Amino acid sequence: MLFTKSSVVSSLIVAAAAHQNLHQFWVNNVSPGYEIGIRRPPSNNPVTNVKSNDITCNVNGDKVPSGVETIPAKGGDSITVAWDVSSHPSPITHFLYGPVDDASEASGVGAGWFKIDERDYVDGHWANEIVSNAGGNYTFKLPTNLKSGDYLLRSEMLALHGAQTVGGAQFYIGCMQLKITGKGGNCSPTISLPGAYNAEDENIYIPNVYNGFDPTTYSAPGGVVATCK
Repeated sequence: MLFTKSSVVSSLIVAAAAHQNLHQFWVNNVSPGYEIGIRRPPSNNPVTNVKSNDITCNVNGDKVPSGVETIPAKGGDSITVAWDVSSHPSPITHFLYGPVDDASEASGVGAGWFKIDERDYVDGHWANEIVSNAGGNYTFKLPTNLKSGDYLLRSEMLALHGAQTVGGAQFYIGCMQLKITGKGGNCSPTISLPGAYNAEDENIYIPNVYNGFDPTTYSAPGGVVATCK
């Protein structure tokens, strides 16, 4: 069973605090600053309509020019993201969109996204537990084989406590702007956002999430982690 009844009650009590935003990130342990390089949404409310443009980079995240600074990085660099902590069982995933000429002019809507990182339920712990135990931080690496250019880096935490109803899963999304220097390569498969997610997908709508669901079988939306070569 994914949740106990006591955890459900606790989740209701801390619901407001469990809403999340991405606030900061580091490239090889160096941060541009608090909320610098990030497209900030107007609130910490989740996205629940997977067919809206909000599923790309959160509410108003597709508006360009973004007015957000683009931060330099290199293929293979370590990225650490800082999220608000949450008690809601969630996977965390990361996607890139690009290369493009100017990240501040890229809406991210449509084809060209590819998954570069995913953590689901591992060794008895959801990704949100790992993030919370690290004070909201989570670290992963950019692919080594990337073409040089500007990219959108999309971080997603998907809270599953409401996934027993269609449209109940809560997507928390933050997009960063990077100027990546890479040695070249092509990444596949790619997906479209919106487009790749459907409200009744088995990893978004889980009718038995409170009764008999086996989290060890779960894989987050967006397909497999891309191969870049």
